[in-house]
Amino acid sequence: MNVSLHASSNRVLVVDTDAGQIDAYVACLGEDFEPDEAVETLTDLEKVLLGEDSDVDHNPRFEVHSRNQGDAAVEAVRYALEKRQPFSAVFLELDLPPGIDGIETAQQIRALDPNVNIVIVSGSPDANPENPGKKIPPADKVFFFRKPFHGVECRQLAAALCGKWHADTALRQANEDLERRVEERTAALQKIAYFDIVTRLPNQHLLIEELKNLIAAAEDAEGDTVVVLLDIDRFSFINETMGFDAGNELLRSVGNRLSRTFGEDSGGEQAIVGRFGADEFAVLLPDVNSDLEIPDFAAMVKETVEEPFLINGRDLFLKVAVGVAWHPVHGRDAKTVFRCAEAALHRSMRSIDHAITYYHSEMRYRARHRFSLEAELRGAIEGGEIVAHYQPQESTRTGKLEGVEALARWNRPDGSVVSSADFVPLSEEMGISDMLFESILRSVCKDLATWREEGEWNVPVSINLSAHQLRNRELVQLIKDVMNDAGIGEELINLELTETVLLEDLTIAQPLLDELASFGVGIHIDDFGTGYSSLSYLAQLPVRTLKIDQAFVAQLSEPDATTKLVEAIIALGKALDLEVIAEGVETNQQYAIIRRLGCDLVQGYFIARPMPAHQLRTWCGGYEDTQSLKRGSAVVDIEKARK
Repeated sequence: MNVSLHASSNRVLVVDTDAGQIDAYVACLGEDFEPDEAVETLTDLEKVLLGEDSDVDHNPRFEVHSRNQGDAAVEAVRYALEKRQPFSAVFLELDLPPGIDGIETAQQIRALDPNVNIVIVSGSPDANPENPGKKIPPADKVFFFRKPFHGVECRQLAAALCGKWHADTALRQANEDLERRVEERTAALQKIAYFDIVTRLPNQHLLIEELKNLIAAAEDAEGDTVVVLLDIDRFSFINETMGFDAGNELLRSVGNRLSRTFGEDSGGEQAIVGRFGADEFAVLLPDVNSDLEIPDFAAMVKETVEEPFLINGRDLFLKVAVGVAWHPVHGRDAKTVFRCAEAALHRSMRSIDHAITYYHSEMRYRARHRFSLEAELRGAIEGGEIVAHYQPQESTRTGKLEGVEALARWNRPDGSVVSSADFVPLSEEMGISDMLFESILRSVCKDLATWREEGEWNVPVSINLSAHQLRNRELVQLIKDVMNDAGIGEELINLELTETVLLEDLTIAQPLLDELASFGVGIHIDDFGTGYSSLSYLAQLPVRTLKIDQAFVAQLSEPDATTKLVEAIIALGKALDLEVIAEGVETNQQYAIIRRLGCDLVQGYFIARPMPAHQLRTWCGGYEDTQSLKRGSAVVDIEKARK
């Protein structure tokens, strides 16, 4: 609530049935009050408490109002609030016949104004000074004052309470201003993180979230949710021949036409239109009730974009590839459906005429491949075929190795390597993800024990947790047992969770993470910046580290709003006293920008690729020799980035 803080804001309400007592209040709080020599220091206290709300002689100024009944006092408080001139303090007689008594009056006043200081006044020797604080919370805004009182005591108490009210009001307004600025900054970051800066359409992150929402809404419906992805053929050629400004204008024109035809401006069934990639767009259509509608819709999307565009006075005729997949036929979750649509799009891009491709043959191949993997996966875990590879994390300040991330790899007997993106989700569907996590944890702890035997090793290793692990009540004990068996200290293990996984059920995650943190392991938030949520959870959880999503880092080679977003994430981490890691750093220029922005650690191919345990030790042996050369070249790129 905004209030007026002018010189007369030391407003005091006196409530007493005795007119003589009210006169006594007015006398001691009036401008003509003169303390005797024994209490001259009172004016100094008043000056400190009230600041400018005193006259040239440092006498405090009070605006005194009075009422002789409880009901009238309540109405006075209500009226003052309506006029935005609230009282700082209320001196309230405990006994107020014949109406409501002082306690009930105070309770009604407190209900109206939670910030006013209430002084319960009584001359009865039987009055209990503890009761008012219990009946009229909060305790720091209710006081007991016994009659008869000395004028100096009354004036001193009024000065103190008015000074306290001013301080509380200033702090409250400062907090409100801070919350407003945080909300505004968060909204700006959301805009940057989830909307494409060229077309102002939803970007890939927001499209995935939107599809999640559509799928959740479609669970009780009969219709399908269709995803159409399109890629503009030879878009890079347009950039090269007509310039990037013309390319951006074309992207905006494509986005606008798709939005007018299928989105909010279409007037019909509203689809969600967004920019999925550099030259890719997505159109999401819910509630498709017939398989015959899907080809018609996909054909309409293709025809819409292949109509000519007028760019810089020239007609541009585009050729687009189109891939189509839909829920629930091709996947039960958003990422799976998008992966299927991408697979179909790539098949369309490889075809000569860029024909619309529906995800079907790839689905059958994937089903056979999936069935084969399911038959092998359990045996691979038990047989030790799934091991940890390690990717180093380097300090941008010292150039030293400060951390390592463990990444699961499945080395099949035939020499082929299965991506973790295939077998980790598969393990969750098979119900053996806990077994897989334990296998990786034991592999990491075994490698740590070996490294410590070979020489001093104090670099922590990060292990990824999935959503399924957060629901395992035995997880904390499992981690403790495995680490104790290997003789590994808790300071050498960090656990990483993606922001999206973490926020799926914060009520489940928080007690588990609190217990893990109290045990001593570090908690890291992976892929930070992609979660579509409030940031308040950062203050609730025992998080040590934020990892900036590599999708943001990949765009740092181009000076755009992404750099500001990364800078904002780093600043947020610093403000919360969290360590910040940039993952996916692949170029010298990205390293230079990340270092200039003050990020603590970097991880990516620029530092090193993931490697087996024995190769990591060899790599560490030659690590120091490469630092001066690499960091020197990074300094050059930092200077370029500043220019």
